[in-house]
Amino acid sequence: MMMSEQTIKLIKLINEGKTCNEICHILNISNKQLYNNLTILQNKGFHYKRKYYSNGAIVYKPITSVMMLDNVYTSNEKSIITSPNELELKVLLISDLHYGNEFERNDLVDRAFNYCIKNDIHIIFLCGDMIDGTSTHTEQYISNVYEQIEHLVKDYPFDKNILTFSVGGNHDENGLRKSGQNIIEILRNYRHDIIISSYNNFFIDIKNDQIQLFHNTHKGKLIKSKSSIILHGHRHKYSCEQEKSKILHIYVPALSDLNFNQPIPTAILMTLQFDSGYIYDVNLNQIYFGDNDYILNEVKFNLLRGGHIKTPNTLNEEKIRKESYDDYIKKSTIDDSKKLVKKPERLNQIEKI
Repeated sequence: MMMSEQTIKLIKLINEGKTCNEICHILNISNKQLYNNLTILQNKGFHYKRKYYSNGAIVYKPITSVMMLDNVYTSNEKSIITSPNELELKVLLISDLHYGNEFERNDLVDRAFNYCIKNDIHIIFLCGDMIDGTSTHTEQYISNVYEQIEHLVKDYPFDKNILTFSVGGNHDENGLRKSGQNIIEILRNYRHDIIISSYNNFFIDIKNDQIQLFHNTHKGKLIKSKSSIILHGHRHKYSCEQEKSKILHIYVPALSDLNFNQPIPTAILMTLQFDSGYIYDVNLNQIYFGDNDYILNEVKFNLLRGGHIKTPNTLNEEKIRKESYDDYIKKSTIDDSKKLVKKPERLNQIEKI
């Protein structure tokens, strides 16, 4: 089985420990082309473990033992590698995108990426329900599960320096249970920047600490772990609470217009402070992407001492909701037969990859 000269160069660059972006630059190929080439290599028997860094870099490590191979398929834990002197990490929290539902807001997801780019943020935690799946609260403009996943692969924003870590939610799982289509496998092949290795619970190691992503699924439960922070999707409403054991629970709001529990779609900027490799201070800013990026409120938690300090809202949420609604109506047309708002044409971001 002959290999092309470019394939031989690709294997050599991987063995040298070059990052994903370095490989693309040297071979003059896009990230999408690299992902496709690595899938072809996998079909030829070459397997690579992926290492993820806090600056958004991906490094591919050759799998050369049975033990390494078993770990790839059995472990649902991933690590974000940081430098020893990195004492602060900013992460954007989003949830419940419901791609394929008429009330998805991919324009706001794109705004969230732009916010990350402007503020030097390289990590996004997505708390489930990337697609709308086979069950829905409202109407779907894409009902086929594979087409929903294809829409996610093509239109979920891409930046070569941003990684998205996600857990599979109940709507994501519906695609597997009812149509046999596994969103984890598809994203693993076609979007290396979107890391999802399990449904229900996903554990991410950072330094000596751990963060858990959780989303309700069919018969799924919250797994007890050593995580100091647990991020919850599914509720479509933002709130925080800290246990007596000092474990911090953050309920991440939906970044879509499926707002049955919240007035407007928002995201959360989470800033982590580390001491001796452990998270000790957590600062949370709720952000609304309106005509500008508004910080609605700020909450600070201390994981070592317990307790938190809550600052007053900087803006009136009802005013922001009215602005969001008015702006939404101006940019949309009304279908009189169904009285539903039709979204403007969505931008396809596959050219970015």
